[in-house]
Amino acid sequence: MSGMGIRRFLTMWAICAALVCWSGLAGAQGDEHNTLDLTECIRRALELNPRMEEALLDVTKSRWKLKSAQLERTPRMEVLNVMGMVQDAKGDAITGDSIDDHYGFFNKMDMEFALPIYTFGRLSRGIDAARQGVEAKEASVEKAREDLIRRVKELYYGLVLARQMRDSTREIQENFTEARDIAEERLEKGEGTVAETDVLKLRIGLAGVTEGLRKIERETLVTREALREAIGMEEGANLNLADERLKPVDFQLKPLDEYLARAEFNNPDLRQLKAGVEATKAEYLSEKSKFYPSVLIVGGIRHAEAPGREDQDNPFLNDDFNYFKAGGAVAFKWNMNLFQTNAEVQEKKTDYLRMESRLRHGTNGILLNVKDKFYKVEEKKAGLETSFEARKSGRALLVLTMTNFKFGIGSGKDVFDALGVYARTAGKYYEAVYEYNMAVAELKSAVGEGYDAERFQAMEASQENGGVE
Repeated sequence: MSGMGIRRFLTMWAICAALVCWSGLAGAQGDEHNTLDLTECIRRALELNPRMEEALLDVTKSRWKLKSAQLERTPRMEVLNVMGMVQDAKGDAITGDSIDDHYGFFNKMDMEFALPIYTFGRLSRGIDAARQGVEAKEASVEKAREDLIRRVKELYYGLVLARQMRDSTREIQENFTEARDIAEERLEKGEGTVAETDVLKLRIGLAGVTEGLRKIERETLVTREALREAIGMEEGANLNLADERLKPVDFQLKPLDEYLARAEFNNPDLRQLKAGVEATKAEYLSEKSKFYPSVLIVGGIRHAEAPGREDQDNPFLNDDFNYFKAGGAVAFKWNMNLFQTNAEVQEKKTDYLRMESRLRHGTNGILLNVKDKFYKVEEKKAGLETSFEARKSGRALLVLTMTNFKFGIGSGKDVFDALGVYARTAGKYYEAVYEYNMAVAELKSAVGEGYDAERFQAMEASQENGGVE
């Protein structure tokens, strides 16, 4: 090979190596990008989940409704413009007239306006009702946000739990397989420490663990897909969780009275009910004001012109095609259908009383739910400590039993029992961690504080400054 050929070969090799390295780095960056912790999963869900988009659009609609109510205080104007053809005409009613067969163009324009001055509170209370409607829709956004956060936590914790249960079950499966192989070998050699029943029990245990492992793997796939959908990832996208093991959340439980007080202020369901009461009250009072007249300023401009018809300057003559009129006046508008108005007022009053009743009962139910979630956190925390000690003891029992069995001490039944105990205690502990974490999430959601705005704002600011730390 010539020198030029060698240099060309080395150049091509360097380019290929660089491309391979770049591809590897790009792949690693892509995997890192899809490695999400719980906070990032929640942030993505709040940005991309269609439920949030729908709730935010409802808020936008309610704000435009408020804008429409506020514009009721501005003049209402209408313009009607009519164009057409009419016969030409000369003269007037005194000197004579002549109408020929010629047709000419005419244009008429009528502009009217009405400005409400005083409506006995109808407009202001309509604005109050619309404003409370915005408050109710904003509370519904908070409700959707709380529900979505709780759902993401449920799926995230569930997926980590499923992976951890899968790994634990695989370990138990390996122990069962090892114990079965040792028992079968000793049974073939005729060693008296192992009986046929020991081998059968170990085989049965291995079959049960294998079946359970397949179920866990299926549930892991389903939970992964549900989480991917909840956080707005495309189907088939690689999703890696930052947490390998499920750990109890760091949470300091405060006195119950503090959670009850915060729930009365922050709970989105309660905020919706309060806004609903104020909105229906304002609607009732607005409807009640219809018993009284509305005071308005009305006026307008009327102008018509037909070049082919002579303009009648005499103000006592009626000219339908050449005129200019303008003016304004104070007007009173009063709906005298008092029986119909009373029926409509009573309907609005019933809606208001019904919302008040819902608020009273809803408040009791919401506060009772907060109490239930509070006591549930206490219960799950106590169960977490108990299950942790049980798991540690079960693990120690398994290690001791397997070690003894490998050295010919103990029976296959002992191994079978130890594996069963460890499987139960480990599973109970992992479930206890999951239930404790979800109990904390449900308490925060019941209070209305599942969404940590400051934390997400700090994370977004970190991303704008160069990425998540």
